[in-house]
This record gives sequence, C-alpha cells and structure tokens, in this order.
Amino acid sequence: MPAFLTDRQWLAVLLAVFMAVALSACGGGGGGTTQVPEPPVPPPTAEEMCTDAGNHWVDGACLTPGENTVRMTLASIAMAATAADAQAAYDAVKDQVTATQGEQLQMAVDARVEELATMARADNQKQALMDAADMIDTSDLSTQALVDAARTAIAGLRQAIADAEDVDDTSMYQTMLDNAVDAVDMAQGGIDTATRRMNQMTALSDASDDLQAALAALSGATPTQALLDAANNALNDLSAAIMDGADLTNDEKAPYQREANNAAAPIQTAQKTFDDAEDKAEADRIAAMAVTAAMLHAGISAPGGTGEAARTAAYDTTDDSLVAVTIGTAAAVTLSEDEDAMVGDRHGWTGMMFTAEPEGDAGTYEAVVYSHVGDPTVTEGAVFDVEYTLTDGETGDVTALAGHAASRVDSPSFDQSAGAKEFELGTNMVRVMISGSYQGVSGTYYCTPTNATTNCSATVADMGFTLGGGTWSFKPTDPKTKLMDTSAPDAIYASYGWWLHKSENGDINAASAFHAYRGTDAGTVGIANLRGTATYTGGAAGKYALRSSTGGTNDAGHFTADVELNAEFGEDHTIEGTIDNFMGADGEARDWSVALSESTISDTGGIAGDPETAGDTANQMTTWTIGEAEADAGGQWSGDLREQGDDLVPAIATGTFYSEYGGAGGLDGKMVGAFGANKQ
Repeated sequence: MPAFLTDRQWLAVLLAVFMAVALSACGGGGGGTTQVPEPPVPPPTAEEMCTDAGNHWVDGACLTPGENTVRMTLASIAMAATAADAQAAYDAVKDQVTATQGEQLQMAVDARVEELATMARADNQKQALMDAADMIDTSDLSTQALVDAARTAIAGLRQAIADAEDVDDTSMYQTMLDNAVDAVDMAQGGIDTATRRMNQMTALSDASDDLQAALAALSGATPTQALLDAANNALNDLSAAIMDGADLTNDEKAPYQREANNAAAPIQTAQKTFDDAEDKAEADRIAAMAVTAAMLHAGISAPGGTGEAARTAAYDTTDDSLVAVTIGTAAAVTLSEDEDAMVGDRHGWTGMMFTAEPEGDAGTYEAVVYSHVGDPTVTEGAVFDVEYTLTDGETGDVTALAGHAASRVDSPSFDQSAGAKEFELGTNMVRVMISGSYQGVSGTYYCTPTNATTNCSATVADMGFTLGGGTWSFKPTDPKTKLMDTSAPDAIYASYGWWLHKSENGDINAASAFHAYRGTDAGTVGIANLRGTATYTGGAAGKYALRSSTGGTNDAGHFTADVELNAEFGEDHTIEGTIDNFMGADGEARDWSVALSESTISDTGGIAGDPETAGDTANQMTTWTIGEAEADAGGQWSGDLREQGDDLVPAIATGTFYSEYGGAGGLDGKMVGAFGANKQ
C-alpha cells in the first residue's frame, strides 16, 4: 500500500474497483452498452487533514503539538491561584516549547502574577475601606470629644478612599463619607453655638462683677483719676460684652443692659466731684505758684555785688570739695556734696547736688553744680619684670614693689564694698593663693599668714585694696606683660550751677548762679595774637520767676537749657551767644530764648566789656524773648574761656547770666543762671 495514500483514500479506491468489476459481470463489454461512471471520491476535510497529520484541531484551528501545549499552558496560567502555580505551569512545559513560545508563556506568567497582586491589593483596600467605614460613629455627637473622634474616623475613611487605587468602585464609601461629614458639621455647629453662648454669658458675668467692684471702690473713697478710669473701663467692658453677645437672647442680656444703664449716674457724680476737686487743686496750685513766683522773684539776684547786695558762690578756698555761698555781709556758708541726690548730666558735664543746714535759724542751702570732670585714663607702661625687681625670679613681695599703691591691687575675690575680707588657710595649705592682677598684669597673689591666729586680708581703701595679715607676694602669669597705669578722674575742672537759700519756714531768701574752677585754675593766658573763630556748645541751668499783676501766668522754679557761643578772634576778640531750648520746672518745654549780647574777650580769656566803647569793662546785657515777644535788653552776663589746647584755642567756656522780662499781660520776670560749654 503506497504510503502516500491514507486509509480513507485506499477505501475509496477499493470501492471503485469493486463496482467496476460488478458492472463488467452484468454485461459489460458488449456493444452498445453504456458504462456506469465511477462515483467521485470526496476530498478530506481540514479537520481530517489536521488530525491525519498528527496535529490538534481546536476551535476551528489546526494546532501543532507544540502550539497546543502552549494553548493548554496559557489556560493553566490564567487559572493559577497563586504566583507559584502560574510559574509551575510554565516550568512543566518549558522544555517542550520553542524559545519564542517560552517568552510568550513567561510574559503570561508575569501578567498573571501582577493580576494576582492587583487582586490582593484590591482585597486589602476593600478591607481597609470597610474597617474605616466601621470606625465612623455619628449616632451620638453630643460632645466635642465625640465630634472630634468622628472627625478622626472621617479622616481615616477619606484616606482609605484615596488609597483604594485598585478598587473599581468606591462610590458607596464616598457617600458614607459625605453623609458623615454633614452630620459632624451640623453637630459642630451646635456645639460651637453652645460654646459661644457659654463664653458670652461668662463675659457678661465677669464684666458685671468688675463693674460692681469698680463702683464700690468709687463710692467708698474720694474719687481719683485711677478709680474713675477703672469704673469707666469696667462700664465700657460690660457694654462691649452686651454687644458681643450675638448668640444670646435679648431676655438673657436685658439684666446686664439695665446694670450698664444704672452705672452711668454714679460714675458721672464721681466725675463731677473729681473735677471740682481738680479745679480747686489747680486753683490752689496757681495760688501757691503765685506765692512761689513772688518769693523767688524777690530772691533772684544777679551774681556778684557788694555789701548787702553780694550774691556769690565758689569752691571753698580751704577745701575745694566744698562750695562756699555768700549772701550779703554774712559769713560764707559751705555746702558739701549730697551723694544720695540724683542730678542728671548735661552735655557730658557731671551733675551734683550740694547742701547745707547750718545750726541756728540759718535755714537750708542747696546748689546744683555741673562739672567738666575728665574720665580716668589708662596708659601702657614698662613690662612687669623690667619695672619691678622680683625676689626669686617668679614672685615679688607686693609691699616692697616700687610705687606700690592700693589702686594697683585687684582681684575678683576682693568683692566687698567696705571693710576687710579675710582668707583662711585651707587644710594642708601653707599659703593663700588668689587670682588677680597688679597694675593691670594678670597673675596670682600669695599670702603667708603672720601667725596661726591671723588670717590674710584685703581691706577696701579709697581706691583699691590694702593687703594685710601676712606677707603678700604676686606672681605674674607672664612677666613680660606690660603694666597698665590708670589715672584717677580729674580733681581739677570747670563748673557752673545755681544756688538757693531758704529760711526755716521755707521762704526763699536768695537765689543766684555761679561758675568756678576746682583746683588750680586752668585759665587762659595770652590769646591776643590768636586769630580765627570758635564755637562753644553746652548746657545752662538756673532759676526763674514769672509773675503777673493782672491775673495772668505765674511760673517759677529751676530750668535747664542749651547754650551756644560764637567767638571771633581778630584784632578785637569778641563773643556772643544764645541760650534756648528751655525746660521748665514742670518738665515741659518753654518757648523762651535769651540772647547774650556781643562782649569783648580779654587776653586772659575773661568775657566782659562793651566792644563799642573803649575801656568799658561792664558786664554785657541780655535779651529775654518769650514766644515772639522780646523784652528790652538789660541784665548782665559774663564768663571765662579756659583750658587752652596745643593750638592755643580755649577749650572750655563758662559763665553766668541774669535777665529780666517785662512785657504784655503785666508779666514781670527774672532769670539767673550759668552755663558751661565745650569747643566744637
């Protein structure tokens, strides 16, 4: 049997032969007989051909054994419940398929693994959604804590929805979320309203209590501005609380409104009582000021004078730490510094108060003085081991150091403000060791006590400390460190100020001003050949009194002001100036100025004399202006230029001035003062 014919084909051939033989037996071969045609052989179907070829007919397609294996493996992979099952389905046939088919199957495995992972995430996300939804409880939102708990749960569900990226439909949970938010917001609104109501009621109650307390204090004492302010503020607070009670009913606010209305009357009554008292106090103050102005006006005198008219002050010639005041022909009274009194500085000049209360019925004296006291200076000296001979190369006997002074001894351990401080030897110590400095050089102090019952000590001196109780020595940290010399503040300086004398009953007897020099007078000598200009600025201070004969202003007390002097050094040396920026006794500014007319400057720096009249050495005049009203020139002023510098120009100007005012409104004024200024 030829191998190229299938079994079906051979069957067809045999059937055809059989029918041919049969026909022949029935008379075939005779003439005229028609031969019966052989029946056609049907062609094989595609399925027959596929299966006959050893392939697989699947859903109308002919698949080779390998393709069929791929088909069945893909189905197994698609049905795999786990990633391991999907991979196992491929691994079972990977040796039966081509490389291309293997890549196809591996891609199917990877896709199934990702699908399984997505399904797992979706399941987890669905569970998270259910859990988050179960956490929301809006059945009871009666308190803030319950509302806050619901808000926290809502936030959890909102986050679960946002995280549910693999869940196809989250609309059910979004609806649950929206409903919960609406419920919580409604509950919060109610709670907020209740909270506001409670706060508003509390504010009303508190404001009411404060108002009643303020009214009680106001009615139980003489009205003061502080009590009135407290009552008015309390009433304003209650009125504000009523207006702010937006969540309260009118009935709830009505009692507080009546209380506010009723409080106005007693406050107004107290205000009138206070105003009447203020008016009386002001009237009394004006009357007292009129008395003071009259007394001070009578007591103010120009500096200088002779006989009973003498009004002078200067540093005492026997003790220049005292100020000596002379009134008339009486003996001078010395005033000493009152270190407890506080006097502010003026333009760098140090303020001081001097007072005296002589025995008998002499009354009291006071003077305010401003002095041009220089600051301490520090200069660099030789190195320590050059300046001092050290006994052992390391330490020196302090008491034997050349030029030893208490002012050179210093240590953080010497911290007392007065008296002595003792330093005991510690256990197993043979000497005391204290860190400090000597003449500005850092190091260590050593002290060996004199005996077993004596302690080393440091005693406060006028400047610095005196060491005692044993043998003291000092070891510098670095013997090559340079010494630092600190000079004491100047004991020689220019000053200016005013003074006042009161009788025992408080009447003002005399008031005037002065300028002076403490210590050796550093005057000016030989400026006749000096040429050019110089400007001096500084401060002024003194006493003033303005009285009115027509019921106008009465004002009196001490003043401070600024001064500016302009000097011309030429063929004729002259100087003039202005005092302005006045501050009165009440601390308020005064619209005043005093012009110091042009005056000659002598060769020795004295300021006095009329430059228009040769030989006239009289004190020059002043002009007092109040506002725009200028008084007639009168009074006097004088002074000195002092302390010539290397350029021969005086560095300091001091002097006194006296001025009078007679102007509109019946004003009658006197002013006396002094000034001190530095060259600019």
